[in-house]
Amino acid sequence: MFRLINLILFVFLFANVFSWNPSNYSYDPGSNYHLVWQDDFENVGPVKATINGAPAYAPNPSNWILKTGNINGGLQNYTDSIENAYIQNDQLTIVAYKEGYTSAMLSSVYLQQFTFGKFAAKIRLPYGQGLWPAWWLVGNAWDKYKLYWPTVGEIDILEMIGGRQWGNSNDKIAYGAIHWNNASNSMTPLNHAQNQTKWQTPDGSLLHDNSLVYWTEWTPKNISIGVNEFTYFQFNTTNISGSINPVDAWSGKWPFYMILNIAIGGSWPGSPDNTTVWPQKMIVDWVRVYQQ
Repeated sequence: MFRLINLILFVFLFANVFSWNPSNYSYDPGSNYHLVWQDDFENVGPVKATINGAPAYAPNPSNWILKTGNINGGLQNYTDSIENAYIQNDQLTIVAYKEGYTSAMLSSVYLQQFTFGKFAAKIRLPYGQGLWPAWWLVGNAWDKYKLYWPTVGEIDILEMIGGRQWGNSNDKIAYGAIHWNNASNSMTPLNHAQNQTKWQTPDGSLLHDNSLVYWTEWTPKNISIGVNEFTYFQFNTTNISGSINPVDAWSGKWPFYMILNIAIGGSWPGSPDNTTVWPQKMIVDWVRVYQQ
């Protein structure tokens, strides 16, 4: 009986691994959702540069602003240079360079903001020690309520830390998380709370090897996070243990904006080393928002 159980488990795992074919995956938000916004990264405005022998365009200024400087610590220096973020061949490419650790952070703050829905992006990630790409949402409650992080809330649809920091083969692992203030719906008292889960590719491939759809569903009662057909994070936001309830950040009281970036270094991923290959690219095919 023991051998039979082991055989069944082996067959199940084998079938899951070898039936996973990301190239055949097409994201379906479900019949109760409809598309309300998308960026397919078409060429907008004048040519800004020639990169790899082809014209390159700036990200659509109606959708994104480029944040600059050292934001959230780490080693990176975010710039608004076309060399760090450009549109080409209907894709957004964010590039991190070794020289000066320059990179890019795109934010849709005040431009494209949404309350509830499904947020999805198809992304091929960079890889290697010290790289920290992310696709995430942050609440915007400053103008009306004068609130900021973590009270406004944060949904990390995707984070990856490259290399082998903490003894893991991290380039195979996606992290999903939420952050909020579990002490109050104001800035005092303030206690940063988070809940995080990770997902690993079923066949052991690197996240860099395929363009995958990283998504979240935010409803009045729940936040889910997934990759392609896999849902690996689910959190009930209406009755949170050890927290104030309700949490305004999850209640739809204010909208959330989107961020795409490559950070470099910091305490979580660690610093790049002599194994890190440069430059590194985060290639985004599209970003979409669906609502009911």
